[in-house]
Amino acid sequence: MLFITIKRMLSRTILFTAIIAAWCCAQTPFRKDQNASDTAQYAIIFMSDTQAPMGAEKIIMRTHRNEEATKILLNAIACDSSVSSVVLLGDITAMSSINSNWSILDSFLTRLKARQIPVYAAAGNHDYLISPRLGEANLKKRFPDFKRTGYTIRIGPLALVLLNSNFSELNYSEEAQQQSWYLHELQALEQDSTVRMVAVGCHHSPYSNSAIVGHDERVRDKFVPPFMNSNKCRLFLSGHAHTFQHFKDTVAQKHFLVIGGGGGLLHTLHAGPAQELQDQVQWNDAYRMFHYVRGVFSTKGLFLNVMMLSEDLAGPKSVYELFIPFPHR
Repeated sequence: MLFITIKRMLSRTILFTAIIAAWCCAQTPFRKDQNASDTAQYAIIFMSDTQAPMGAEKIIMRTHRNEEATKILLNAIACDSSVSSVVLLGDITAMSSINSNWSILDSFLTRLKARQIPVYAAAGNHDYLISPRLGEANLKKRFPDFKRTGYTIRIGPLALVLLNSNFSELNYSEEAQQQSWYLHELQALEQDSTVRMVAVGCHHSPYSNSAIVGHDERVRDKFVPPFMNSNKCRLFLSGHAHTFQHFKDTVAQKHFLVIGGGGGLLHTLHAGPAQELQDQVQWNDAYRMFHYVRGVFSTKGLFLNVMMLSEDLAGPKSVYELFIPFPHR
């Protein structure tokens, strides 16, 4: 009789624990856009720079329990029941040519695959370290849509154009091929009535005040002008700088987000604007903590939450909100 009672108590405890775990994983961030329709199927995660710090980096830069932070962020994403797709903007591991560096990401990808959630990636400089050939092979193995000279994915009303900003890894022909494709792709998307908004993503940031890497002139020269000239292009996403920044062209209503807070060693910022655009984020913190961006569509546009950990790695919680309306047709 005592054995049966204990067995029942254990069963109830296990059931209660499972219910609580499911409830916790199902929680999604607050969304103030009251015009949203049933758009949960189009919740998108954008994230960059999930690489673990390398030994030499730790000598000269401050650590913040980086690998633990990455695991917390990835677990929060995997537990978000409304997520339908994930986009990683490079530096996915410290050296993507080394298979053992993929252990944390592979566990995450396995969880998403079980839910049939697609994951897309752009290449970062760390993804080419040691052996560019093996690094890119590991990208293609895990992200079958990946193309080294750019590709487009469709997520609901959004077309996301992913580009390779590692120009030193592209030969002259490949660089010209990507640029030509990029120009023609934006033109085609502009004419596609099923596309309400276009976003462009690559690893290196055209605008950043990072004290470590700054901004990338070639990205600014090659990728930004076509983006600015396209009416449907409203959002430019990048990483490389391990911080969060939001630059805005207030005339054209174009937004540039730096979202390099996936787990790499955090960067401090230089004071002042990054050349001609001003950072919209007014925080004076030395470091902007680990984060990802969660996007949800409404009937009127794209609502973005920056989901960030606190200094003690609690969270992630929404710390910055941005609504980008669909451009007029």
